[in-house]
Amino acid sequence: MAEKDQDPTPKRLRDARKRGEVVFSSDVASTTVFAVVLVSLWLGGERIFSLLRELWLHATSAALLTRPDDRFGELLLHTGEALLWSTLPLMGIAAVAGIVGSFFQVGGVAAWERLKPDANRLNPAEGLKRIFSTRNLVNLLKMSVKTLLLSALMYVVLYGFVGTALKLGYVYPATIMSASAHMVLVAFGWAMVIYALMALVDYAHEHHEFMKQQRMSIEEIRQEYKEIEGDPLNQSRRRSAHFEAVYASLGDRVRMASAVIHSARTAVALQYLGEHDLPRVIARGEGDIAAQIRRHAGEGLVPMEFEPQLAERLYAEVPVDQPIPRSLFAPVAKLLRWAQGIE
Repeated sequence: MAEKDQDPTPKRLRDARKRGEVVFSSDVASTTVFAVVLVSLWLGGERIFSLLRELWLHATSAALLTRPDDRFGELLLHTGEALLWSTLPLMGIAAVAGIVGSFFQVGGVAAWERLKPDANRLNPAEGLKRIFSTRNLVNLLKMSVKTLLLSALMYVVLYGFVGTALKLGYVYPATIMSASAHMVLVAFGWAMVIYALMALVDYAHEHHEFMKQQRMSIEEIRQEYKEIEGDPLNQSRRRSAHFEAVYASLGDRVRMASAVIHSARTAVALQYLGEHDLPRVIARGEGDIAAQIRRHAGEGLVPMEFEPQLAERLYAEVPVDQPIPRSLFAPVAKLLRWAQGIE
């Protein structure tokens, strides 16, 4: 089997995308959700604290404590409303963040082939191969590094807040909650930094594995080129037939021309049928075709003039079977008068 040591072609990557095979890192999506939710908690923490505070005051009110049987239903209703208004917006924000984090990586991909059943997924040998693959070992290493970093972070944060925690027994409950919230936000903020760094590492690893999986052999690249461009032998035959058709009609067109103007690179055959018509280009070419035009003009005794600047402009600006533009009326009229023997 040929060694797959060549980078994938753009077509190979497009075909893989159609099958749903793209670079995707779950860590990037989860980090996006974590970061957005953390920022939402930071910005809307006061509102959530207010809801919980009202719920606490309701639960410890004298009316509820003196008549719990009559007021317990109100407490349950208040609890449900507080949980709903404090968690539902966060859940919606988290859902949107997850969609954005995934869309940012892969864009809009609708690969229905991924929904088809695959018998290889039920193959125990393939399952064992995936379990003990290098990819899973690298994922295990990344998870271990992430766990160690988070453990070290929690140790540093808790150690740094020990002194503050010892002093909280002498302050009001609101101060205790504020200090606790500050500690949680600091811990989560540094955790977000760790998650972001590990997400970058995970995305780079996923990109490397994806490109490795899509590598191609020389034979595959040749076969793809044949599928796109066609067999080189058939291409050569089509090119020969094309030139034969061009040259076969070229001689007839040049012989019908009123004059041929050419430069060292190009040649243009002009036809003028009289005062009720405009001069038009009936043949043009460069290189070998220009040489054929000059040869046919010589054989057909068609007047031929060497005017490099005008020939280049006609070749560049006027398509075949199209009249010349108004800006070229004067020099072309002079050429035609010369061809007709007037000048």
